[in-house]
Amino acid sequence: MANRMISYGYGMQDGRITVIDREAEIVRRIFFEYINGKLLDEIATELTEEKVDFYLGKCEWNKSRIKRILENEKYVGADHYPQIVNDDDFIKAGEIKDDKGAKKLRFEEHIEYLRNNKVTCAQCGGHFKRISKWRSREKWMCRQGCKNSLYVDDGVLLSSLLTVADKVASNPEIVTPITEDKASSLEIRRCTSEVNRIFSDKAPNFAAGKKLIFHLAEVKFALFDEKTPDAYTDMIVVDCERVVAQGKVNRSFLEKYCDQIKVAYDGSLSVRFINGAELTSEEV
Repeated sequence: MANRMISYGYGMQDGRITVIDREAEIVRRIFFEYINGKLLDEIATELTEEKVDFYLGKCEWNKSRIKRILENEKYVGADHYPQIVNDDDFIKAGEIKDDKGAKKLRFEEHIEYLRNNKVTCAQCGGHFKRISKWRSREKWMCRQGCKNSLYVDDGVLLSSLLTVADKVASNPEIVTPITEDKASSLEIRRCTSEVNRIFSDKAPNFAAGKKLIFHLAEVKFALFDEKTPDAYTDMIVVDCERVVAQGKVNRSFLEKYCDQIKVAYDGSLSVRFINGAELTSEEV
């Protein structure tokens, strides 16, 4: 019996891999029905009864054939194939299949946290997703399709985060935030000078001076509130030292101190801390 030399849903035209529209619709239908509760055998039976052509007039579908389609990473663009199935549907189908086979992966809590938070693409600002089975290992990818020159897996991501923490622990000054505090400091100096000028006059305007003093107090309170970026800096440094000592980035560190993690084209990443400072894992 003749076998297909190329995955169902694809064909060759002028030496290029192209999408066969009628087959691509069947592929998307298989994913949709599986995600919405149908069993592999049920899907196979329906396609067989409807005499949906698989290859050269052969319309027999079975559980194994449906399973191979659900596991085929080419449908999300692997090996330079045109994408037929969206990433979310592919991942969801895989999770359902693993659940039914009692093989669902249990991620460490920091990986689970990063899967749902924080990691974005430095090129487009879109979210990064983690595909659990990409060829032989996991892969982090931009949801918008931006490419990276470096293969980004869990090891690359966590190693880069550890590099950033080590930079902070080795040189705490680099995590001093660049914020708008300068504007507040200038306002403090301006108000102070104005207060001095008013009360150095021979006939000081006490009402204006009182109003200015209250304004000066408000500006100072806003700048030196206990929740200002400077107050967080010491905590960030202490936790970075702890992370480096343990040699591991944990969920607590990510949740408390990292506002955003951006992955660049070259695979390096930058971390924006809660105090406004932003550091990159790349050597400078």
